[in-house]
Amino acid sequence: MGVAALLGTLGAGLGLSVGLVFNVRLAQHARHPVLASFVNFLVAFVLTSLLALLGLLGPAQLPGQAPLWIFGGGLVGALYVTLTLFTARALGVAASTAGVTLGQILGARLIDAFGLLGQPVRPVSSAALVGVGLLFLAVAVLARERAGRPS
Repeated sequence: MGVAALLGTLGAGLGLSVGLVFNVRLAQHARHPVLASFVNFLVAFVLTSLLALLGLLGPAQLPGQAPLWIFGGGLVGALYVTLTLFTARALGVAASTAGVTLGQILGARLIDAFGLLGQPVRPVSSAALVGVGLLFLAVAVLARERAGRPS
């Protein structure tokens, strides 16, 4: 199970990198990153609506009793797509993706360490801090590499 989950996360990460390239190209054609983000989410809405309506992923129900704050995922997703369109153009796909990954790790560490958003508290280990430091160095190296090239 652990190997399958790791491979799934690697696949999701690869998908994000490829999706970022799609979105950058879409923004070039649309001539505006926010319009490209809108088209991105329109396509996602159509696909997820079909999956839900056809019940392909099992039965579901509308989250009518859910607290409003949990709908913030849509806001975060829209900000992610829009911001990465700007950063990928400036930093390149590799540095932008590494930066996003660093942000995800830092956010996850804070959520775990303080039990934010209803998550259980999970102390941050020194090994995890070393990993964050190494990822920070990777972002710095990739950004520096990009800075030496013309845009």
